[in-house]
This record gives sequence, structure tokens and C-alpha cells, in this order.
Amino acid sequence: MTRNPNPPLIPALTLGSAPYNRDELLSYLTGAIVPLRFPRDGKWRLASSCKRLVSALDGCPGKTLQARWSSFEQNVWPKWMAGKVCSTRRRCRLGPRVMVVTRVVLPSWEWINNISAQKWIACLPPDDPLCRERDRLANALAGFSWVTPGGQGVALGCGLRLLLARGYRSLDQITEHDLTTIPTWSPGTDTLDAALCSMGVFTRTAQRGPTRRLRRGRHSVADLVAMAKIPERFRAATALYLETYATRITPLYASQRCKASALGYFWRFMSDRYPEVASSADVLPAHARAYVPYVIAQAREGQPQDDRGETSVRTMAHSRLVHLRTYFADICTWASEPGSPFAALAPRTIPLTRHDLVGVGFDRARKQVQKRMVATVLDLEREMPNIRAFAFRKWYEAERALKTNKNDPRLGASERDMFWDWGLVELLVQSGLRVEEASELTTLDILKRHLPDGHVYYMLHVKPSKYDRARVIPIGDGLGRVIAEMIRHVKCFHGTETVPFCDHWDCHEKRPLPRAPYLVRAWRHPSALGVQGIRRRLRLLSAAAGARRSDGTPLRLHPHDCRRVFATEHLNNNTPVHVIQALLGHATIDTVMVYAKLYPQTLVEEYRKAVRGLYIAFHGEESRRNPTTEEWKAFSASCSMRDMGTHICALPTGEHCPKGLVCLGCAHAQPKKSAAPIFRRMLASHERELAAAKVRGEPLGQIAAREIEVARIRGALDRAEELTGDVAAAIEAA
Repeated sequence: MTRNPNPPLIPALTLGSAPYNRDELLSYLTGAIVPLRFPRDGKWRLASSCKRLVSALDGCPGKTLQARWSSFEQNVWPKWMAGKVCSTRRRCRLGPRVMVVTRVVLPSWEWINNISAQKWIACLPPDDPLCRERDRLANALAGFSWVTPGGQGVALGCGLRLLLARGYRSLDQITEHDLTTIPTWSPGTDTLDAALCSMGVFTRTAQRGPTRRLRRGRHSVADLVAMAKIPERFRAATALYLETYATRITPLYASQRCKASALGYFWRFMSDRYPEVASSADVLPAHARAYVPYVIAQAREGQPQDDRGETSVRTMAHSRLVHLRTYFADICTWASEPGSPFAALAPRTIPLTRHDLVGVGFDRARKQVQKRMVATVLDLEREMPNIRAFAFRKWYEAERALKTNKNDPRLGASERDMFWDWGLVELLVQSGLRVEEASELTTLDILKRHLPDGHVYYMLHVKPSKYDRARVIPIGDGLGRVIAEMIRHVKCFHGTETVPFCDHWDCHEKRPLPRAPYLVRAWRHPSALGVQGIRRRLRLLSAAAGARRSDGTPLRLHPHDCRRVFATEHLNNNTPVHVIQALLGHATIDTVMVYAKLYPQTLVEEYRKAVRGLYIAFHGEESRRNPTTEEWKAFSASCSMRDMGTHICALPTGEHCPKGLVCLGCAHAQPKKSAAPIFRRMLASHERELAAAKVRGEPLGQIAAREIEVARIRGALDRAEELTGDVAAAIEAA
């Protein structure tokens, strides 16, 4: 369908833009009343109401009719609605109704949003362009099974109001700008967008309100520098650095935007505090060190005055300082190249180094962040099963209710809401995807592979997101079910045999994504669900499930929490760390250990497994069998005698040992005669160490301790050698 970029002007609008003429306006309204259909109002009542409106316009300021109408909306209309002029609101609306539906003036959106556009247009003749466009839009909306009849009526009214407010004769004249200028509080815009796309008015696919408003193109480097409010004398150096950084390091738009903002804080500080500094080459280490407390104070503005707020302050300030440190490190490195344009911009020495950020409180902030992360993981261990069970139960109940009454659109909308709550949390927990990776997932990313033995397995291809690294994730039974249910719901939503292609937008990089069959979509709208939409759904799900932290405060589930749960569960299930690193797409194993925390019970269980394994390896599998009656009696007798190997302890079993089981030299210990060779070797060894200690000149306290130990061993040896053969045999037999 072709669109006319310059539609012909409606003749009535010429009257509104022309100089105000009372007689000409009355003559036009008198003729416009004739074809109108008002079953409950006579023509004389319409004429009387129009005369009252014209009289009100006579007292409004403005050279044109449109200007006087704008003044009438702001000053006179509120009094009419308050009942100060007409006895009923219906009579007050007749005159403005005639003037608006005949397109004499263009009402503002705030004014026309309070009227029933369908009832107002119903008075026009059937061959009027507005009536034809109304029927056309209604037929397009009727094909949307995912919209309730009430929602279709709201979208129809929104489209008709847009035609009246812009003075259009056809829906084909509606532009992208018209939809973005509709206030966010006005309902029906998203459904109207989908209808216009299905009618061919827009060549794109349907979009949601936030996506339409946020779809602004990338800013150039000069725009980023200007938005950061960088002083003029530092702009050239900053722009050159950002362009070079995008070429050499990474072209990510988000990185450029963050660096420009961080450098803006520093250059404004230099301009205010050190106006004599004319270039980045004049920056000294003293300037950078003076900036550290300043950036902390700037980050503290607007933050809560508690431990959590102070940690956020330190983290934010550290991020800005890191950007500043890398800026000077980069330009000093690049300035050493022959013919480099940074030679005149690089300072003599790097003003800010890693050592300058030590002892400022950033280490403590990182420890606090890590501590809170560990507490969050422990809270998620307790609450995540409840959240997942709650989401599945609500979806199951909504699905059963829909099966009892398939024709109720409200039950269908409720079932879709409950399914996507369950689907999103399960997708993130079972795959470990980042939120932007989940939002950009398509059916084309499901890969089918054949093993040499004939088995078939499926892999999930994750497109490059952070650090521009792509990876693949094996699709298990749980993840496979989630993806299959998503595909089924999307196809059912659109009524197609395959997942249809749709447009998408990268909110971080500010660029459109390729049109593809995206999976995370069809939640109350045929568009793809963005990052903010996923975050909102998880936040509402955790609130509905009643998730709580250990201190009783509400637990808000974030997409990255699901990623932490994925890493922790795999670590606790004995998945190798390097495999978890590959699944999560981390650069180093250290990052995995930051995400994954061992649960306390898992720590105990794994320790028991390790100890049990060492015991079996030393004593053999025979030690795992249950003892016989004779073996148990011998074991009990040895316990009651306290056989310590080299001696027998006479202290009764169960009583406290005051020496802490340091037996040598104890009156309760009776050395065995068979242990005399052991005591001789111990005595010889300790005497050699005592002599060496005296030669080395050890402290007298340590030499005295060695002498006491030698005396204890010599006493044990003497007591063992004094035993007669009969007594020694009795002790050994016991």
C-alpha cells in the first residue's frame, strides 16, 4: 500500500488556519449540521449550541480560529464541564463535537482524550472518510485473538482520536512520530501500533511503547562529548581518544558512552579547580590525587546514608576513576608510537595509577559487595525453589481454567502471563544466560548435531554479547521443555505454523537487531520482549511469590540472580569449574568463583565424601563392613582400656583429661615394654635437636621447652624398661 507523504489539506482546516471570522464560521457550521446524525438532538439544539460556542470563541484571544480554540480548551472548557454555563454536560459538548468531527479545528490530545471518539464519529455520514477508516481499523483489530473486545475498543478510540487531533483523513497518513508523541498514560497505543503494522501502514513489525520511545539512534562521538558537558579546551583530546578506543579496543557504544561520562566529571573538575591547566598534557599526579575525594563526594549525592549506600558510592566512584586511569594509560602508550597524534596530549607521567586507588576504601567496598553477593546466593538457595514452584503452580492453574472455557479472552491473557513468568525464570536458571542474551534468543540458535554413534543432541548457540564471545550450551531435558513450550505459545499466539519473524532493538548499543524469529515474545503483544520487560516480570514474580531475605526484607529477583543460581548449582553438582566457565562465557575461572558460592550443607557433604574416600583408600574396602560380635567386644575393651599404641592410659573412659592427651610424663600413662625402641629413637632425635638449638642460640624459653620434652621421653623409656616380663606380657595381652 502506497502512502502519500503530502496529503491534500481538508478544506475545513483552511478555515481554522485563516484569520478568525465569526460570520464565516457560523455559516460553515450551519451547513455542516445538515448531514450529521444526532437521533436524540434536534437541528435547532445543535445550532443553538454552536452559537454558544462561537460566542465563547469571540471572547478568547487569538488571531486565528485555531489559536482561539486553544484558548477555549484551557480557559472556557473547564468551566463548562463544571456546570457553570450549561445545565448538562451533554449540551455543552454538542457545539465542540460538531466543530471537531467536521475538522474545523485540531483539538489537543489532552482535550480529546476525555471524549468518546467512536460516539462522536458515529454522527457523521456513512461515506465520510473517518467512518470508512473506523470500519477499516475495526476489521484489523477484530483479527487479534490476543486482545479482548474491550481492548479492541480502546485501541479503536485511540486511532480515531489520533486522526482528529492530527487532521488526517486516512490511517495511512499516521507516522512514527505521531505514535511516539502520544502520552504514556493513554491506553491502546500498543494495540493500535500492531493494527497499523498488520494493515501495512508501517513496514516494520509491531512495537511496544517503551521500545518506540527509546528507539533513538546512536550519538556521534562529538554528541557524546557535548552531552558529557566537557569544557571546550578538553573536547578535542576526548573525542580523539574515544575514536581511537573504538578502533583499537572495542566499538561498543555503551563503553564509549560510559567513558565520555566519566571523563566529563574529571574535566569539569579540572576546569573549576585548576583553570591554569589548558590541556591533558598539563595534568599532574597531584591533580589526579585531588580528584579522588571529589569524585567520591559527587557519587555520594542522592545515595542513602547507610552501609549499602556507601558501598554503592565507592563502587561508582571506583568505576569513574578506572575509566580515568585507563584514559591516561592509553594515551601515554599510544603517544610513544611514531607520528602519533597523542604525542602532544600525553602528560610526562601517568597521573593516576593503580597504587593511587589503594587505601581509599574501594577494597572494603568490594568486600562488602562480595559479602552481600554471598548472602544473596544463600537467600536464593532458600527462596528459588519456592519461586519456581509458585510460577509453575500459577501457570498450571491458569492452563486448567483456560481448558474449561477456551472462548474467554481474559483467561487466555491470564494463561499467557502465567506461562511467561514460569518460562522466563526457568530459561534463565537452566541456561545461565545473561538478560540481553535471553532477550535476543531465536529459534535459529537451536542447533542439531549428530554423534558418531548415531545419537542426536541439541545445542543452544548464544550470540556474542559481553566481550564479543559466542558460545554453545547443551540443551538438556529441562531446558528443552522450556524452549519447546515457548515455541508452542508463540505459534499459538500468532496462529501460525512457525515462529514468525519480528524486529528487535538493542537498548545498550542503540541499534536495530536483524529481523528474526525471537523466542521471548508474545506476552500481551506480538513484539519481542526487551531487557527491561524481563526484569520487570521477574521482579513482580518474586513479589507475588512472597520471597524474603534472611533479614525479612523482600527479595527482588533479578535476571543475574538466576545466572548465579546456575553457576552455584553446577559447582555443587561437581561440574568442573572450567566447564562452568565455558557455559557462562567468562574470561577467567576467577569470575566463576565470584558467581558460584558453596552452600554450607554441600561443603559438609563434600568434606565427608573426601574423608570417607581417604579412609577407604587407607584401610581398604573391608573396613566398610559391619563388625561381628567378637570384634565389637574387643573394640569396646580396647576403648575402656584406652590403648594409645605406645602406652596404656589408666584414666577412666569418659573423664576429662587435664593434660589434653599429652601422655608423656603423665602419671596415668603406663608405657609398654615393646615400645622401648620407639622411645630410644625419639630420645636420640630430641637430644640432637636440643644440642643444635643451643649452638644456634635459640631463646632460653624454647631451649627449656626442648629440655622438658627430653625429660618426658627419658622418663617414659625408664618406666618401660623397668617392667618385668610378666607385667609387660599382661599389659600387652590386655
